[in-house]
Amino acid sequence: MCTENILFSEQHDLDSRSKVLIVTSRFPGGGGSRIDAFVKYLPGFQVDPLVLSSDEDYDPCEEPIGRKSYSPQFKLFRASSIGRTYFTKRFMYRGPESNHYRLLNILSFPERFILVPDDMVRWIPHGIKVAKEIIRREGVNVILTTSPPESTHLIGLFVNRSLGIPWIVDFQDLWTEKVLHYRPATPIHDWWIKRLESKIFKAADRVIANTPENAERHKHRFALTSNCVEVIPNGFDRDDLYPDVDQSLPDVFCIGYMGALDKHDFPWRITLDAVNKLGNEFGRANVKFIFCGYPSRQVIKYMHDRELTDIIDIRGLHPHSEAMRIISSTDIRILLLYETPYSSSIVPQKLYNYLIMKGPILAVAPEVGMTASIIAETRMGIVVPPRRGSDAIYQELKRYYLAWQRGDLNVHPNQNAIDQYSYCANTQRLAKLIQGVVKCDS
Repeated sequence: MCTENILFSEQHDLDSRSKVLIVTSRFPGGGGSRIDAFVKYLPGFQVDPLVLSSDEDYDPCEEPIGRKSYSPQFKLFRASSIGRTYFTKRFMYRGPESNHYRLLNILSFPERFILVPDDMVRWIPHGIKVAKEIIRREGVNVILTTSPPESTHLIGLFVNRSLGIPWIVDFQDLWTEKVLHYRPATPIHDWWIKRLESKIFKAADRVIANTPENAERHKHRFALTSNCVEVIPNGFDRDDLYPDVDQSLPDVFCIGYMGALDKHDFPWRITLDAVNKLGNEFGRANVKFIFCGYPSRQVIKYMHDRELTDIIDIRGLHPHSEAMRIISSTDIRILLLYETPYSSSIVPQKLYNYLIMKGPILAVAPEVGMTASIIAETRMGIVVPPRRGSDAIYQELKRYYLAWQRGDLNVHPNQNAIDQYSYCANTQRLAKLIQGVVKCDS
């Protein structure tokens, strides 16, 4: 239960309530997402959320899960997409050295040439129409658009211009600076998208960044004042975690990983090699890598080629709460992050979920940046930079294994530092931002 939620509600009457239309490409987000949590907690802070989402990739099975958490008055609207894309998403998550990269580059080119700024622009025309109808009919005070994908912000841009409604943009990641996934079809596309990016940042009434580093990048690139940019990090919802979780394999050292293993540039190879070394030294029956998520074909092939299948337990895709239960039962958790010029600004969502689980985090990530800073501040684990290779990761795994063997695998978390990433607390900050924007507009 969110205690801040109750205290805030008791101090305000119903006349002070605001309505926000949240526009996101996918809703619900499968559980554990930023927007799911905002929708859950905003009503307790005198803000009533309405959500507009694309009907693409909509899974009816996910909605009952979310409905249990949302207010009975919550309204969800959907807009339709034009057609489908077949190659762009596959291409965007492959590195130059991955299988079929060149082929997918060619096959995705027509889609990337036409669909600008990204392939999800297909739902934007109908989304703009539906958003205008919702705002007029429901008496919405402010619109909030969230990305990725960044084409979602076009709905806010057009609605803000035509209706004059206050507009908040929520950037959960970098856009054109994230060169690993930013792949414009031509230099002309690059120029146009960056021009659009600047226009969106400067037209919005407020900009939300998910890390202080990203906020500074936005302010510097687009000449924004500090008053225009708010930092609201991603976080965790304690309701997603079972209160008491027993170790699933008490006589086996369990290493957990939650999420996808599909990005070519992630340091998953050296991590799996380190797990393999650990199993070879201490007995393969005594070590298990429990993976809850989606593995790419390339990862599966790597596991078979290196004969790792006996030590890796692939649990597959699960609802968020079940994935949290599975991974929280492991002894330590693995976090992976690539090394790029902008990695210092990135914090994987799974890090926040790991913060409320018992046991340490081993992050294979840059040793300087926001991810390393959070791990150090919360005292929840250690960071090994990928450039140090599999042997350095193995040495840390060995240290944790020996501590587990002695019954001394403990961390001493900084609870105050962890609590600041609660979605409940972050939603209160969002509610204050929304009400401030509404007050300025009235």
